[in-house]
Amino acid sequence: MFLIPFFPTLTTAVLVLYEMIFYGNWQTAFLLLNLLLAWVPFLLSLLICFLYNSDIKAVFKTTFMFVLGIIWFLFYPNAPYLLTDIIHIQTNDYVVLKDHVFIYSFKFISWFELAQFILTIFTGIIVGFLSLFIIHKIIADKSKFMSWIFVAFISLTSGFGIYVGRFLRLNSWEILNIFSTAKDFNIFKIIEFSSFFGIIWFLIYFSLYEIGKIGKIN
Repeated sequence: MFLIPFFPTLTTAVLVLYEMIFYGNWQTAFLLLNLLLAWVPFLLSLLICFLYNSDIKAVFKTTFMFVLGIIWFLFYPNAPYLLTDIIHIQTNDYVVLKDHVFIYSFKFISWFELAQFILTIFTGIIVGFLSLFIIHKIIADKSKFMSWIFVAFISLTSGFGIYVGRFLRLNSWEILNIFSTAKDFNIFKIIEFSSFFGIIWFLIYFSLYEIGKIGKIN
């Protein structure tokens, strides 16, 4: 499971570093940090799964899983957050309208950066799905109904996490600063934005979940 998101992550990192070294352009260097943060909840979910299947005493298992679960919850929105990195492609002129005709740029670096953003979003979807899937299955061992309630809840809170990261510019470990940072607090717009991206993320997860079941059909 670890190798599934590893290779697209490695490929993205190589492309970003290649541009930095050979083109002297650091414009997409931020993708490396975003990818690293998206990996945190995935690695935490693997650790939580390991503890869940371990033979350590129940009290220690429950305590460790609870603490790791809280950290996982705070860092999880970093995965779906990568979806919004697509906005940065506007800095490149891929196409212009001239005399009512679309003219596409043949500037290689622009398309090179487009590939970086596509791979970043793709990786975010993979690590986000796998991370949530692991926790989903653990909860499903107790209650399938509650496991899907959990998925819906995480999706919606991830939408809010995207808002916090994109507009308030706060990281996962700065969540306590949210009220002092927020300006022009408009609850309706926040709910609208969070719900919109929460629903999108839920649909992505549900679609991949159903695709995974195809191989089990005889």
